[in-house]
Amino acid sequence: MIGLPPGTILQSLYLREQLTLKKKQGKKKFIEVGAGNGFISKIFLDLGFEGCGYDLNISACENNRSINSQHTRSGKYKVFNKDFIDDKEILQTDIVISCMVIEHLPNEKLSNYIDKCKKVLKEEGTIILIVPASMNFWGIEDEIAGHIKRYEFVDIRKIADQFDLKIVNIRGLTYPLSNILFQLSNSLVKKNESEKLKLSQQERTVYTGNRKIKYKTEFPKLFNVILNPITMYPFHFLQKMFSQNENSMVIYAELGKTIK
Repeated sequence: MIGLPPGTILQSLYLREQLTLKKKQGKKKFIEVGAGNGFISKIFLDLGFEGCGYDLNISACENNRSINSQHTRSGKYKVFNKDFIDDKEILQTDIVISCMVIEHLPNEKLSNYIDKCKKVLKEEGTIILIVPASMNFWGIEDEIAGHIKRYEFVDIRKIADQFDLKIVNIRGLTYPLSNILFQLSNSLVKKNESEKLKLSQQERTVYTGNRKIKYKTEFPKLFNVILNPITMYPFHFLQKMFSQNENSMVIYAELGKTIK
C-alpha cells in the first residue's frame, strides 16, 4: 500500500482509539459518506464493524472496493457510487461518519445531510464529523478542493444546537505538525493542482475523492519506514495534549441524538 500523509496517520490514530471504545459499547454498523479510496472504512472493518461507503467519484469507489476487497467479498462492506442524501434504501446504523465532506456543502445541503444522518441513526447512534479547521489557515488547497469554509469549534456547537444534537466529543487534531507543514503543503498543491481552479465547485468536490499528489496526498512505499503509526505516535501524543487549541487544522466531533 502507498504511504499515507502524516496528517492522515494522526487522524487515523485518534479515530481508531475512539472506534475501539465504540466497539466495546456494542456498536457494530457504520456508514461512511464521502468514502474516497476507503482508508477510513478500512479502520472500521479491521476493527470488526460492518457497513457501507458512499462516494461520487467513480475511480475512488473502484479503489475502495480493491482496498477493502476482503470485506466486500464477504458481504460485510458495500460501496455505492451515489449521493447518500438521495438514497432511500438505507438501513439503520450505529455510526455515520464523514471525513473532509461537510466543508463542501452549502447550508441547505448541510441541513439535508444532518437530517438524513439523524433519520438513519439508531437511538444511541453517533454522527462523526472530521473537518478542516481554522479559517486562519484558508489556502489554495481549500480553493482546489471546492471548500466553502474551514470550521471553528463554535461552528460545530452551532450545528449541534441547530439540529438538536448533543456534543459527545470534540477535539482538534494534527496540531502542531500540520501547522508546521502548512506552507510546504500549499506549495505542493499550487505546483501540482492549480489548473483545477478552472473547474466548477461541484467538479472540484468530486475530484477530491481521489487526489494524487506525490509527497502530499500519497508517499512512495519506502516512506512507510518513517511515516507509520509507530513513528508518528509522539505527534499523536502532542495532538491529544493540544486538542483544544484553536489553531488545530482538523476538528473531530461526535454528535449524538438528544433523548426526549
